[in-house]
Amino acid sequence: MNIKDIAKLCGVSPSTVSKILHNKDSNISVETRKKVLEVIKEYQYVPYSKVINSAAPKTNMIGVLVSGDMYGGQEFLYAIEAAAAREGYSIILCNTQGEEDKIQKYWGVLENKGVDGIISVCQDVELPENGKIPKVQILGKKRENSKNDTADIYFEMQEAGYAAANYLLEKGHRKIACLLREDDTDIKAGCLLAYKERFISPDKEWIFLGTDEDIMNIGIARCLGEEVTAVICADMEIGNILYEKLRERGDTIPNKISVISARDHKMAERICPPMTAVHIPTNEIGEAAVGALIEIVEGRKPAYECRKRFELKIIERGSVKKPANHDQGKKIVVVGSMNMDCIINVSHIPTGGETVRSGNIVSLPGGKGANQAVGAGRLEGLVYMIGRLGNDSDGKEIYNSLVNSGVHTDGVVFDENIPTGKAYINVPPDGESTIVIYGGANEKLDRSQVRQYAQLLDDAAYCLLTLEIAEETVEYTIQKCKKKNVEVILKPSSVEKMKESLFENIDYFIPNEKEVKQLIPGDATIEEKADILLSKGVKNVIITLGHKGCYLKNAEYERYFPAADFYPLDTTGAADAFISAFAVALSEGHEILYAIRFASYAAGVSITRQGVQPAMADRKGLALYQEEINSFT
Repeated sequence: MNIKDIAKLCGVSPSTVSKILHNKDSNISVETRKKVLEVIKEYQYVPYSKVINSAAPKTNMIGVLVSGDMYGGQEFLYAIEAAAAREGYSIILCNTQGEEDKIQKYWGVLENKGVDGIISVCQDVELPENGKIPKVQILGKKRENSKNDTADIYFEMQEAGYAAANYLLEKGHRKIACLLREDDTDIKAGCLLAYKERFISPDKEWIFLGTDEDIMNIGIARCLGEEVTAVICADMEIGNILYEKLRERGDTIPNKISVISARDHKMAERICPPMTAVHIPTNEIGEAAVGALIEIVEGRKPAYECRKRFELKIIERGSVKKPANHDQGKKIVVVGSMNMDCIINVSHIPTGGETVRSGNIVSLPGGKGANQAVGAGRLEGLVYMIGRLGNDSDGKEIYNSLVNSGVHTDGVVFDENIPTGKAYINVPPDGESTIVIYGGANEKLDRSQVRQYAQLLDDAAYCLLTLEIAEETVEYTIQKCKKKNVEVILKPSSVEKMKESLFENIDYFIPNEKEVKQLIPGDATIEEKADILLSKGVKNVIITLGHKGCYLKNAEYERYFPAADFYPLDTTGAADAFISAFAVALSEGHEILYAIRFASYAAGVSITRQGVQPAMADRKGLALYQEEINSFT
């Protein structure tokens, strides 16, 4: 700051200021003199000649501009002061409250004090242009256009949101709420990025930005629906409020709800349970800022060579665990087709040469492999998918459906050359649909892909297969299953014949009535055809009979099961719902009679809804019928 700056602030000429400073102001009014002296006092201005000569001597003082209400301010200041003291420097602290006019004012004050350099802490503002005073800025975001005379020491608050959300997603959480303040847009962006990388869309109702009062009165109540399994809090203050609300509800942490803070604090270790948080290394950042400033002040490095980015990390404590649905049964692996289903509602199934108008067409994720994986996932099974999608919008939508249903997608490949498979499904009023399939990327699901992901079969209990994929791929997968002691559950879709050698390695063979007729033509009864299949080496035969239920035949049982009593809207996914639920029940250690009844209710729920994957029952919905399922067995 100089005489011209003082004159501009007072609205007088530089010569007027000079006269007052040198006691030559006899012809200047009292009011003007008083105004100039007040500005000089406010800005602590000292004439250049009295403080600094042309050599600009070092004062070993560092000015620090800080906003008193910012996150981590105290920790940053402690670190800066300690590092400065070790190097023989003192600090002058100026609380700007984040206001630009105060930043300008204190900059002038520090300049008049002759500080050797200035550190601005977490204030995303442009510092005054002044090449004389070295500058370091600690920032919560990288600046796109950093000035050459300023060293930016920064971390990314977006990374804090990403790290918190990614940590929860990797733990298996999908229904995650965020309680953030209005200016936490970077944290929100990071959370959304973590979802986007998995092709998942979070529930917008669960991402709440507002004031502390809004969060307390509206946000927590909105976010803590019955389905939310984890919450990301802006900081420990919000986390404490959430802890209290959860205790009032009787919810335990983390057994019922997991909690993570996007900003760490020493208080996180002292609450019960200690809160997992994203750690911003304030001590290291403060020390780095002082080190960078001294490098510049002492002429060892230019400012632009002193810039540094700090990584954030998760500090695990006791507030996060896998969601309850990860206390699952044994592993299930699905190897099969994935299609985008085009569902066409018609008055009746057209015959040769006939044209039928449709009143409704909808596209939904499908394919028997994906359907069975989603069905098992929604019933909280530990399920992995091996399959192939086109690298197109359909493929991404199917992938999203898998992930949202809790399916592990380690074995899913996106093919760059072939589009995602499609199924065209005609649905008449009675729900008995017909299907035309275009294989697409499914045609490339071959032995090499199964071999590549064969480790997924390690420790698996069951493998679900259908003949919508190449028979040689099915045969190779069965061979792998036998070597790894994995039981095979197979549905013979889309074929009229099967290789005889396949039968002897099938543990559970689940055709429908039409498929049995295709595989075993003739007038034999259902019971007789089941005997034929057993004679080929199949261990258990379950023939699904639509609204009539199903028939079981094995070495121990021979019996019919009635269908669960539900009115059909669309039967397209009933078999997939049955098989996925059957596999989940077996994986949880239930015996076959219970598994069939459990599967019958899952199939029953599915036929009351349009589509396949969206129609699959979840565990909560099926629990409504648990008493009936139990009473049957």
